[in-house]
Amino acid sequence: MSPRSTIIKIFKYLIAFLIPAIAVILIDPQLDNDSWGVIAEGRYIVENGLYSHDPLSIHNTPIVVPNYAFAVCFYLIHSVFGAPGIYLTMLLLNFIICFLLYKICLILSKKNINLSLIIMLVTDLFLAANFVVTRAQMVTFVIFLSLIYVLELYISTNKSKYLWWLPLFSLIQINFHASYWWVLIVTMLPYIIDSFRDSNLHLQGYRTKPLIFAFLGMLAVCPLNPYGFNMIISIFTVYFNSNLNSTVRELQPFRTFAGLNPVYYLAIFITSFLYLFGPKKHLRIRFFLMYFGFLALGLNTIKALSQFILVMFFPLASSYQKSHPQIIYHPSVRHAFISWAGVLSICLFATLLFIEVFHVQNYPNLSFVAVMDSLDASTANTDKSNLKIYTDYDSGGYVQYRGYKTYLDPRGDTTITKEWVDFNKGKITPQELFDKYHFDYLLVRKEEDPFYQANNLGCQKIYEDVASTTLLYNCQSD
Repeated sequence: MSPRSTIIKIFKYLIAFLIPAIAVILIDPQLDNDSWGVIAEGRYIVENGLYSHDPLSIHNTPIVVPNYAFAVCFYLIHSVFGAPGIYLTMLLLNFIICFLLYKICLILSKKNINLSLIIMLVTDLFLAANFVVTRAQMVTFVIFLSLIYVLELYISTNKSKYLWWLPLFSLIQINFHASYWWVLIVTMLPYIIDSFRDSNLHLQGYRTKPLIFAFLGMLAVCPLNPYGFNMIISIFTVYFNSNLNSTVRELQPFRTFAGLNPVYYLAIFITSFLYLFGPKKHLRIRFFLMYFGFLALGLNTIKALSQFILVMFFPLASSYQKSHPQIIYHPSVRHAFISWAGVLSICLFATLLFIEVFHVQNYPNLSFVAVMDSLDASTANTDKSNLKIYTDYDSGGYVQYRGYKTYLDPRGDTTITKEWVDFNKGKITPQELFDKYHFDYLLVRKEEDPFYQANNLGCQKIYEDVASTTLLYNCQSD
């Protein structure tokens, strides 16, 4: 290969890997709102050890921390590198996601590089629109794709040694992000089904026994976590809780015309058309089952849509492995375009890295910082751990990060969330909720909050932002 061809190839890879990263930074150049609560969780575990009763809220209720290992890593990265370190870690995980998608496509396409890069690029752009955020799901995406990559390696090489990774993936998943452990188990089923040879059902047929043993190994290691069986079933208390489903956007059903959803529907239509009316020779039952299985889950909850995006495009690499797409057919023009696009991608990524990523703020927004600074000033001579702070679902995480115990936070305790939903619906009056908990401070961030006018509760307003959307009341008796 000539030096010019090598440079063009390098630029081609840079374009495919950097464009999604650029999109991620442009879409959301800050930490996810849930990050502050995760840092608070990790900090408490590092300083005090694991807990079975919630030390971060005012309720001290029994609790399972399904992402405890991730929270510890999250906190340690933040304590050394700050908010930019967290964001850079997310970008690194996204690069790994891209790499795994590319490797999976290479296997399925019989090393069709151009097709693999295009599918990887399109997949990650769809993922970047909503799901590349500073949360534990990024680790889950890496493990999920690693599982598929190892399974495809096993099928293509017929070497059982690759399956030794599967119990390790299961062990990491159950300790880093237990709520998604079931996704790995569900993903194994299409591969086991497709391992049986049946020409009538178009099953591919490959060795089933090693898959079964690996699957049993995945099940065997899942109890190796601090909370045992409760960790495994913790997800069901979330998905089957109507109050959480009505409060948390990602647990709500996929709505047809909201946000980017029409684009997702278009992608579903195009990929379905390509699968149904394209070459059938290399289209496998396992891809069909994963496609429509995760599609059903994705339409049920936005949270599950991310898994569907990850499996939506890569089977095209198998179906269209003989296709060799070129953006521009004239070699000289194509090489010039790739070169300039590569240089532009590098410059844009480096600029955004310096301007946005290295200056990621260590707070959600300035208004929130101001109200918390006011709270700190008011409690300067008080033990924070003894105070009861009223917060809503979104604000609790950052208040915990600042060292206070809260009424509610994004972890969404099911009982407290139900109470808060009833409170907002008027089923519980402000006086009733206040008398139950005797809050020391009320942090109110929405005019719709029943505590927005809290003067009649004997509380004194000590902070109000310019837009009158964030209020702080001191309810301590003299």
